[in-house]
Amino acid sequence: MKFFQFLQDDAGNYSSKRLLALAWGLGILGVWMYVSIKTATVAALAWEHAGIVFSLAGVVAAGKWGEGAK
Repeated sequence: MKFFQFLQDDAGNYSSKRLLALAWGLGILGVWMYVSIKTATVAALAWEHAGIVFSLAGVVAAGKWGEGAK
C-alpha cells in the first residue's frame, strides 16, 4: 500500500520522524474535531499548534531529501 511506503525510509524501515508528524497531525485534528463538535462551533486553531505540525512536516521533507542524497 502506498501510504505505508510513505512512512518508510529508502531502506524499508519505518521513519520515526514521519510517524511522529502523522501522530501530531492526527492528534491535533482529533482534538479540534472533538472541541468543534462539543461546542457546536468551528473551534479556532492556535498558530502554535499549526506551527508544530508545519515544522514537523518540514523536518520530514528535509529528511526525505537527505535520504535521496545518499
